Amino acid sequence: MFRAEPVPKPTVPALIPLSLLEAIRNLDTPVEDGLDELAEEIMVRRLGLSPTVAAQIQRYRQAAERGGSVDLDETVSVLRLVGRRGDAALVFADAGRRAARYAAQNRGRSSRTLVRVTPGRVARRLALRTAALLARNFFDGELKAQSQGVDVRMRAPLSIEALPTGEACVFYGSAYQELLRLLTGFEGALLHERCRARGEEACVWRTAVAEVYE
Repeated sequence: MFRAEPVPKPTVPALIPLSLLEAIRNLDTPVEDGLDELAEEIMVRRLGLSPTVAAQIQRYRQAAERGGSVDLDETVSVLRLVGRRGDAALVFADAGRRAARYAAQNRGRSSRTLVRVTPGRVARRLALRTAALLARNFFDGELKAQSQGVDVRMRAPLSIEALPTGEACVFYGSAYQELLRLLTGFEGALLHERCRARGEEACVWRTAVAEVYE
């Protein structure tokens, strides 16, 4: 008699929920304004400063440092947690930039060194190739240079699974824009031109960067 092997649960890189919770903590940290007598009350009320979030951040950080992953369902829950906040857009944007920086630290350092010692046009191709590799490995995005710039495509982003109305797509847009900034020096805008939330076949971000990659 054969025993069926358990089906492994889908996972995502730990740096994604780590970045989301770190962004919550960052935005919930009170500004130093001299109101010390309110500090304890603020600490109690703000989720990002709670012991629970601190413990989760530590767990995710340890996993991320090992290049580890966490259950997909757990990450979806964190995305939905952010989506319930009034400042969700700010949290998603901050988290996306953090996630891109973590991804670049993990895989992009040697590539950036190579880019600095490589002639211009070849260096730009190498930088874009590294950005595409990181986008695919950490965010499941397909990043490609087109004749008029760069496209990033996601057919089934977690942002839509967590929040079908599309609010969490800001996370991925910010992550891809930060990857391009870190690895290619791009300083423009990345526009979310198509979205699964609108019934389109994929989420697509696009920016005109022909002047960078010619």
